[in-house]
Amino acid sequence: MSSDKKRSAGPAGRRFKATAIIAFPRVFAFLPDILDSIATHDMQVVASGGRYIVSSLFGVATVEAGEGTLTLSVGTDQADHLNRLKHALAGAIGFIARSEKLALHWSGDVTGPSPPDDLRELRVLRTHAVTPGVKRVVFAGRDLERYDRPDQIHCRLLFQPDGTLAPQWPRLDDDGRIVWPASGVLSSRVYTIREIDAAAGLITIDFVLHAKPGPATRWALSARPGSLVGMLGPAGNGPRPADWYLLAGDETGLPGIARILADLPEQSRGIALVEVDGEEDEQPLRHPPGVKLRWLHRAGGQSARSGLLVEAVRACAWPADSASAFFWGGCEFEAFRAIHRHLREEVRLPRSQRILYSHWHRGMSEEDIIAVGSKAYLP
Repeated sequence: MSSDKKRSAGPAGRRFKATAIIAFPRVFAFLPDILDSIATHDMQVVASGGRYIVSSLFGVATVEAGEGTLTLSVGTDQADHLNRLKHALAGAIGFIARSEKLALHWSGDVTGPSPPDDLRELRVLRTHAVTPGVKRVVFAGRDLERYDRPDQIHCRLLFQPDGTLAPQWPRLDDDGRIVWPASGVLSSRVYTIREIDAAAGLITIDFVLHAKPGPATRWALSARPGSLVGMLGPAGNGPRPADWYLLAGDETGLPGIARILADLPEQSRGIALVEVDGEEDEQPLRHPPGVKLRWLHRAGGQSARSGLLVEAVRACAWPADSASAFFWGGCEFEAFRAIHRHLREEVRLPRSQRILYSHWHRGMSEEDIIAVGSKAYLP
């Protein structure tokens, strides 16, 4: 689905189609965040006559809100894409509106459980320590072209147990739900793609080694050549064209900032703020000469409570014409919430000119966040 015409065609004319009508009393309170979440996951959302057309590489969907209902229609020409398209919508709706305990069931064509079409197997090629708290892992894989996207810079990694020779992967059922293999649920985490060379089949990811290791840190600590992961995606918006940029993040936002800086046009101007513990945690970053790079040192303080990043963002002087500016950031939830409030209420930066992620939440694992839903993720 590379042409605009094919991406914009509705689901009705597709070979495989399905519909879901969800009872959703507070639909309009959640709809903007649902649409934003859908768009973040490599899908284009366009308003059209009171409904929204969602186009993706898997197919096309419509989303239509009514009084107390949300109606979804999906269509695709490939059988193994139908459940993936259902999952893309159901996942966003289920997470954003977790508090509403919605029931979502599809009617129409069924194709049976199918593997996610975007799943790629990656094997570790080499690793090395970038700083005392960051381990860089270079993976080798095949068919990585869909991940080579400056506008979609995140992916989800599925971690196989150490020593796995014959991996089993999840499938998606006819309601778009994940069906885990008989071997059990696989731990997973979202990561930034630090570098990618699709032609060479290489992808690089930096792992922050947390003091209290979760499943990703434990996997990274033991990772060696041949270790295996699965990758899904891509997702997570990169920057949009601008004359002036403000980039801000802690260690978890650093891979995104590094990738964005390396890809910016040489004439770009702006500021990049990176909070780390100390000088030993700084990394050499390539960036345009007009973008000033500032390292913020906690000096042993807790990253979630230092306030350094928030204060530095608040102290930045914006261009007189903010219409030419863009903000991108990633950090802990409390800093994320404070920065979001500053950008919205004090800078008055339009939503279209800012992308900010809560990459982690002090005291909550990703599993905790998924169980709670958007209350633990949105500002």
